[in-house]
Order: sequence, then C-alpha cells, then structure tokens
Amino acid sequence: MTLLRGGVVGFGGIGQNLTRYINDYKQDQACIVAACNRGKPNLDIARDQYGLAVTHDMRELVDMDLDFVLVVSTSYAHAEQTVLAAEAGLHVLCEKPIALTLKDADRMIEAVESAGVVNVVNYSMRYIDAYLKIKDMIDSGEMGQILSISHYKTRAWGLYGAGARHRAVVEAEESGGWIVHHACHDIDFLYWINGPIKSVHAMTRTTVPDKDSEEVVLSNVVFENGAIGQIGDSVCCIRNHYTQIIGSAASLVMTGEHDETVLCFHREGERQLEIVPARDSKRPGGGVDHFLECIQENRQSPHSLRTAYHSLEVALAMQESARSAQVVQVG
Repeated sequence: MTLLRGGVVGFGGIGQNLTRYINDYKQDQACIVAACNRGKPNLDIARDQYGLAVTHDMRELVDMDLDFVLVVSTSYAHAEQTVLAAEAGLHVLCEKPIALTLKDADRMIEAVESAGVVNVVNYSMRYIDAYLKIKDMIDSGEMGQILSISHYKTRAWGLYGAGARHRAVVEAEESGGWIVHHACHDIDFLYWINGPIKSVHAMTRTTVPDKDSEEVVLSNVVFENGAIGQIGDSVCCIRNHYTQIIGSAASLVMTGEHDETVLCFHREGERQLEIVPARDSKRPGGGVDHFLECIQENRQSPHSLRTAYHSLEVALAMQESARSAQVVQVG
C-alpha cells in the first residue's frame, strides 16, 4: 500500500488536530508533510512542533509532491484553495461550509469533478454514531413516512453581549455568519436523513451592536417530500441538542450531549417506550477515515462537495428570509 502524502491549509485547532490524528493513528495509510497558513504563529507551530514543511502560499503547497490536501482554513478561503488543489490533481477534504456564495460553490464542484479527484466535506454529524443510528432507522422504513423533523443545537460558547467573542460572529464577513458557519450542520443533517428543503422562514437575534451577525437562529422549513420541520441553533452558553422526528409508524426524541445522550423510540399503537443506545461523541478522525479510504479504493464519496451544495443554498436562503421577514424558496 502506497503511503499517501498530505498537506493542510489552515493550521489552527482543526488543522492541528487532524494532523496529529493522521500522523499518530494513520501511519500505515498517510502522513501530513506540509502546512499552509496565513498567520506566522501557527506556521511556526507547524514547522517547530510538527516538523512540517511550511508556506504562506497555497500555490507552493500544491507543488510539494502531495496526494491530498485538507482545506480547513477560514471559510471565505475554501473556494480558491479547493480549486487550486483540484487543478493540481490533489484529492480534497474540505471543512464546512464549502463556500460563502453559490457561485464559488459551483466553481469548486466544477474543479473537483473535472479533475476527477476524491472530494469529501467534513460534515461531522454524518460520522457520529447517534445520528448514523437515526438515519438507519429512517432508511429501514421502521418509522414510516416522515411527517416532521425538529432539530435544535446550542454551542456553549457565549453571547457577544456577555463578553464572548466567537470569530464566526465577530468576523461574519470571513465566516459567512452563524447560519452559514454553524447552522449548516443542522441543515445538512436534515437534508441527509430526509432529502431537500424547498422553503424556509427564518428569524435571528444578536447581541452584537451595529452588525448583521446572527447569534440565535430559528427557522421553519418545508421539505420537498412534504414533511415540515424546524431548525434552531445558537452560540449561547448552553451546550445541548434536541432532535424530534415524527413518522407515520414511529417517533423518536434524542436529547442531551455526548455521553449523556438519550434516544427514546416509540412505535405507534404500542405502549412500550424503547431506549435505544446512542453515543453523540465525534469519532476521532471525523470524515478523515472515510476520505482516506475513498482515495485508496479509488471511489468517490457520497459526502461530496456536490451533496454539500444544498446546505449552503438553504443557509443563504435562511439569511435572506431573516432579513426580509418573508418565506424564501430554496433554489
């Protein structure tokens, strides 16, 4: 088996975590050998603590005899960096959101598909056991027709007005804002388990003065298959999640966080409530394991840039809806 050589663009917390994971636990498959970062301090860390070749220039990175690139930089840069990697023939794992505009997302998809490179979007909920269990329960048909899905998540960071300064809130021009940066996880989850969303009606609130930057998000959604739903997301100080799915044959509720997650399942017409084992812990490698497997098996991923396009499309529609106070059709 050929050892794959990888580079990381964006050597912040995610870039460092993924580098450690690959170099410590995937030594038989791949190694990270180079890093690109716009800030000098993290580039110094990449060189001095991880022993990587370093550069400020993405073009230099893709010329370093690599097989793949992890694009885990600030969101506004994803498009240009992914296109450069694909044009160099490198496989790409891209952090969410894939881009800040649909035009950039189109460019990225065109680049990776024209080059024929493996491309994976690291939407972490697709790799978490509890959410995989929910998808399996829906796909098996045991819940019947899905009538509604409600999903709420709070990030446990804190609000700007209380002194917290999350970069995605403070620097919305680089992150796309909280909906694009974080609620995209919730959107992608709903799309993944129940198909496309056709319309949204969103509301947002913020404690950031004189800035159009969401901190609390709530949106009604309607799916193309007729199901209805709600998405709630916030950067506030609570860390929790709540998922409720009502089907014609059964319903479920999942609450909690990580090791305290509880999934309750109840079939229509039965009195007995079933507690289903569920762990809401991220797998250490997230989508990296899947990405490396796809490269080695020379197959494309079902978690590609093209499948991530819809979450960006819905997120932008939610922002438009919140600003206009109107229902917005997606696409």
